[in-house]
Amino acid sequence: MAKTKITMFLDPELIEWLDLNRDEETSRSAYLRILIRKDMKAKSRRKTAPVAATNDVFSNPVITADLIPDDLKDFTDLLIEWWPIRKQKGGSCTTSVANRIFKTLRSFPSQDRKEALEKAITGGWKDIYPLKKGYKPEEPKNHPNQKVFKASDVDLPPTLAELNENNANKFMEDF
Repeated sequence: MAKTKITMFLDPELIEWLDLNRDEETSRSAYLRILIRKDMKAKSRRKTAPVAATNDVFSNPVITADLIPDDLKDFTDLLIEWWPIRKQKGGSCTTSVANRIFKTLRSFPSQDRKEALEKAITGGWKDIYPLKKGYKPEEPKNHPNQKVFKASDVDLPPTLAELNENNANKFMEDF
């Protein structure tokens, strides 16, 4: 392979950089050749991935309100806000995945759907999870069988003061 001679004019700071980064045995021109070869090898290793043309409307990081099913229209804003988070986290964004997510949302009780989406947004999750219910049930504040005991409700024996001395002896004999 024939070599071609080229002439380069470098600024003083480029020459200084070359001298600082090369070792003493390597000339400036040899170091430039090394840099060019390294760059050529790096670029030859990088293979550009073929860009597949897709007609999937859910493959975009931004979805529109018309893609949300009618029964989930109440949660359109939350779904539109969450979809780019899913895409950014590396979640697969296709029509089949979107249908699976819609099916999952439909399986939640209607009052939990909004909270599940909000938690997915704030947590940066790439999926939607059902809400965890607490393990310890909350104690009722006013139990229907709650009874307050009062002394007036109970038949207590009379005191000695209430019974005079004669009646007290009679009362004690009965026991």
